[in-house]
Amino acid sequence: MDILAERPDMILEIWQVEMPRVAFTADYCMHALLGFSALHKAHREPETASALRTSAVDHLDKALVAYREHGGPTTPENADAKFVFTWLVVLFAYAVPPSVPPIDAITELFLLVKGIDTILAESWFWVSQGPFAPILTRGFQEAITLPPGGYTAPDGMDFGLNHLDYMLGVDAMLLDDRRVCSLILAELKQIYDSVLRQQGQTSVASILCFPKMDSAPFSQLIKRRVPQALVVLAYYCVLLDVLDSRWWIRGWSARVLRDIMGTLPEQWQSWIEWPVQSVLLKSQAPIVLGTSEQLGLLV
Repeated sequence: MDILAERPDMILEIWQVEMPRVAFTADYCMHALLGFSALHKAHREPETASALRTSAVDHLDKALVAYREHGGPTTPENADAKFVFTWLVVLFAYAVPPSVPPIDAITELFLLVKGIDTILAESWFWVSQGPFAPILTRGFQEAITLPPGGYTAPDGMDFGLNHLDYMLGVDAMLLDDRRVCSLILAELKQIYDSVLRQQGQTSVASILCFPKMDSAPFSQLIKRRVPQALVVLAYYCVLLDVLDSRWWIRGWSARVLRDIMGTLPEQWQSWIEWPVQSVLLKSQAPIVLGTSEQLGLLV
């Protein structure tokens, strides 16, 4: 299956053998797998997409109900199922167009993805000993490979990132709000360094699992439409756009960035010129990250 992987050597057996095997041990995992598979089929067969999406949502509803009823504490017996389930739910959420404004939708995803860390912390040891270990040992660390000479960082990246610290001080902010934005910005710089500076390896998870710190305070700033938080979010959209070739996330970065453009007051628009250029006008300023064969995918 090509749902999430362009590296069949790492992932084909997991999707064709191990994933169904685990799904048969837990109804919530089975429904999540069937639902996500229905979304993938809808992507490939537009003529039946409406019915397939309806089926997908029905499976997800059943998966969530079953998980609440039977998920229970993490044990060696259910660790794989819970690990797979949490990732499928997050990917499902990206694959379904949001029903709320994109800015609000991305904050909901931040909070949802945060749940992965909790499950992963509980199940890491057991998952790392089983058939899904390659996802932990390779998928998290080598999912995107940036070979020497295989990419060009967008023009203006250094200027933009280095001046966002200054941006946080150009207008009055509550002390706690500035502290949250500063912490998120520091984390964002680390991911940029991994994805766009180092001619090495990074992962889809490092982009999707942002922010790693408690996402609730930053999500609240975004929901309040605090300009500084929206500017930081616009820079995150450039990272999210690195994943845009994946069917389940296609268009997300552009939707969120357009929403930010329509929300920010005019005096703040200049701060997002580089993200707009890099995402919405990338045919004029392309981000080249190697060929699709060189870009791996998580799980």
